[in-house]
Order: sequence, then structure tokens, then C-alpha cells
Amino acid sequence: MPVMQREKNITAAKPKLWTLDFVLICLSSLTVCLAFHSLIPTLPMYIQEHGGSKSMAGLAMAALTVAAVIIRPVSGWALDRYGRRVILIAGLLTFLLPSLVYTLMLPIIPLLFFRFLQGFGWGIGTTSQGTVASDIIPGSRLGEGLGFFSLAVSISLATAPAIGLWLVNRFSFHALFLAGALLTTISMALGLLIKYPARKAPEQAAKPVIIEKQALGPSLVMLLTTTTYSSLLSFLALFVQQKGMTTAGLFFTVVAVTTFISRPLAGTIVDRKGRGGYDLTVFAGLFAIIAAMIIIARTSSPGHLIAGGLLFGIGFGSVQPSMLALCINSVPLHRRGAANATYWTAFDTGVAFGSVFWGVLANYSGYAVMYYLNIIPPLLALPVYLWNKKSKLKPGAD
Repeated sequence: MPVMQREKNITAAKPKLWTLDFVLICLSSLTVCLAFHSLIPTLPMYIQEHGGSKSMAGLAMAALTVAAVIIRPVSGWALDRYGRRVILIAGLLTFLLPSLVYTLMLPIIPLLFFRFLQGFGWGIGTTSQGTVASDIIPGSRLGEGLGFFSLAVSISLATAPAIGLWLVNRFSFHALFLAGALLTTISMALGLLIKYPARKAPEQAAKPVIIEKQALGPSLVMLLTTTTYSSLLSFLALFVQQKGMTTAGLFFTVVAVTTFISRPLAGTIVDRKGRGGYDLTVFAGLFAIIAAMIIIARTSSPGHLIAGGLLFGIGFGSVQPSMLALCINSVPLHRRGAANATYWTAFDTGVAFGSVFWGVLANYSGYAVMYYLNIIPPLLALPVYLWNKKSKLKPGAD
């Protein structure tokens, strides 16, 4: 009985995580991410159907990502200076307007312009949602809460490309654009329903921070990893069509399943094994990605898509959370925001660079050669990780 009483007291003292506001911000993040990620493999198809080249198709992702990278530090400053609600809604509205314009079935050049504008909305909206989630989550459960919050991005990144491809193949691009606009509208509505925690006005305006030097090593590993990932997001659907198969949705579905397993498993290994855990997840993950790209380059059947998706899901799901954890553990508590900014800027930069670079390369060499060459970034990530290995973790991380 005394043991049960102690457990009851511990439970009672533990602050509640799953409040209505936390659920609302998670759902707001999920809906806008679904809208965003559904366009990643489909806009290159739209551009090619309207006469664009392979390299121009890559600009669809690059234009948005470059805009997001530019605006993230500014949006963080604006959140502290002007408050959460107004910046969040402004960001989502900026993301929504181009979605509505897409339904007019624009020519390529105007579409790329509005895609760039949408990048500002994406950078502001997602930065705002992460900040609001941090405000809502109890301080003693911040890691746990952010882990659940990030599942919205994980779920969307793994499933929305397949949903987008299905909408285009089953209905039309017009239906895809309408669905994206509806999802973004829902995200805005959910954001308006949140009761934002009261906060003190800052005594001095926060300065935008672009690079946290202590987090640079793991961020570079992630930049190289997402450089490879961008080739799948932007061009796998076109490559699969070229091979005579209907859709690349099978690949993204398998990635969805395996990342759900590998992400929490990688986190558990890092928590239990410390530095050795980072070594295990990073090396196993990068070699899994290399194997996946070799299989994708040889794709000729759905079996190849399944095997490639299985290996890539394991690899990416292991490397991504491990490198984010290493970024956070590399800096003091008061610089965690800067470490996060550095990590996500590197993440976005890898996607933007890869979308353009691989598109230009595919235009000259073809998709198969391009995917073989995609083993180079994860191979380079290995010495980058080893170079960073001597950096000190926060006490208790090992």
C-alpha cells in the first residue's frame, strides 16, 4: 500500500502533457505538413508535364527551401518581439495563398515565383509551431513532449508524398492543390483555437542566430544526408514512371513503416549507450542509406522499391534523430534554440542544394547514374561525423 501511494503521488506531481492546447498545436503542425510534403514529389511531375526540364523540376523544391532558410532566423526574432499567435497565423496565411493560386494551374515561371513565396510561409509557420509547442509543454517533460510533437513531421514526411501521388494519379493536379489549401486552412483554424501561454515581454529584442558552432558537426552530417534524400523526394516518382511502373508511393509507404520503428529505437540506443550509441546509429544508418541508393539505382520492379524503402527508412530514421540529439547535447541549455536553428537550416539547405544539383546531373546522365552517385554524400558524412566525434557532449550525455 505505501508503494502504491508513492506511485500515486509521483503521478499526481507529474505535469500533464496531453492538454487540449498541445493536441491542437500537434494537429496544426500535422495538417500543414501534409499539405507541404504532398507537393514535394508531385510538383516536379507538374513542371515536366508543362514542358519543363529535369533541372527546372528540381527548382520547385529549391525555391521554397531557400526562402525558408532565409526567413527562419527572422521569424524567430519576430516571435519573441511580436508574440506567437500573430506570427503563426501570418506564416500559415502566407503558405495558404500560393496554394490557392496553384489551383489556377499556372505556367512554370509564375508557379516557381509563388513556390518561393510559399517558402516564407513554410519557414515562418513551422518555426512558430515549434516555438508554441515549447511554450505549451511543461518544462519537466520538454524532451518527451517535443518527441511527440515531432511525430507530426515524421508522419507527414513518410506518408504525404504517397498521398499526393495517389491524388494526382486518381484525380488530378487541381484536386491535389485544393486538398493542400484545405489542409492549410484547417491548420490555421486549429492555431486560432490555441490558448497561448502568457509570457513576459523581452527586455531587449532577440538577435537572429544563424549558426551555432558547437552544433555544426552533426548539422553537416544531416546536410549531407538530406542532400541524398532530396533526390528521392524530387525525382523518384519520375524515375519510377520512366521504368514503366505506376507510382513511387510504395517506396514512401515502406519508409513510413520503417521510420516509425527506427526513430524510437535509435533514441533508446543513444539514451542507453551514450557516445557508443551515436556511433552505432550513425554508422548503421549511413551504410543503410548507401545500400538503399544502390538498390534504387537498379530499380526495375516493386520489390526494389520495397527493399530500398526498407533500408532508407532504417537509415534515415536512425541518423536524423541521433544528429538532432547530438546538436542539443553539444551546447548549454541557453543555446539550444541556436543549435536547433543550425540543425534545421542545414537540413533545409541539403534538400535545396540536392534538388537543384541532382536535377542538373540527371538532365545529363539520367536517373540511374544520378542515384548511383547519391552514395557519395553519406560516404562523406562518415568522416565528418568522425571529425566531430572529439567534441564534448553535455555532462550526462555519455
